[in-house]
Amino acid sequence: MRGKNVFWGIFFIVMAVIVIASKIGILPDVGIFTILASAVLIWAVVDGIRRRNLYETIFAAAFLLIIYEKALHIEGLTPWTILVAALLFSIGFSILFGTHKKGKQSVEIDWDSDSNKGMGISNEQCSKSKIRCENNFGEAIRYINSDNFTKARLENNFGGMKIYFDNAIIQGELAEVQIENNFGAIILFIPKEWKVQKELEHCFGSILEHGTCLGTSSATLRLRGETNFGNIELHYV
Repeated sequence: MRGKNVFWGIFFIVMAVIVIASKIGILPDVGIFTILASAVLIWAVVDGIRRRNLYETIFAAAFLLIIYEKALHIEGLTPWTILVAALLFSIGFSILFGTHKKGKQSVEIDWDSDSNKGMGISNEQCSKSKIRCENNFGEAIRYINSDNFTKARLENNFGGMKIYFDNAIIQGELAEVQIENNFGAIILFIPKEWKVQKELEHCFGSILEHGTCLGTSSATLRLRGETNFGNIELHYV
């Protein structure tokens, strides 16, 4: 609830500032749609800074530049130029500073780890209790066949990733999947009997669910993470 209150508070304050600024000549006279879009984008900038999400912050700022290009006298920059520059800035800063991951940091061993950095399809079986999968500019398919699955870390950038959990077994009460998806799609196939806790955030993307989660098992799968300019899809099978 507190996050929603902050959003609406900033939203109405920004709307008031834009209306006043447009009427006294600081900004050109703008319509209600521009005011609403500006408020949402400024909120996205603030939220991105708060969560240290580079993609959200930079792209929201880029869309603001596109909206106010005349007022800022940058008509020579086309929208595509601004968006491409925003993409390059996002990638560059992400490489330099990394992306923010919530939660405690720890050092763990005995991971079933792999990385796909090519343009083709990578297809593998994973059987350890801890899984790490990174995919860049390609397509990765992973079949989790662990009889004691506890944790997975999934990172997908500019590609597609499919993870099948239908042959995985959670021996304890809880297993966790940490997700980071940028400009791509991560598709998870989850046993419909598992309980699923969703702690997922999205910026210029979506989180989609297909099928019905019955939640009849004592096992719980916790999904944590975010998607930026991409989709996370949950298929209950």
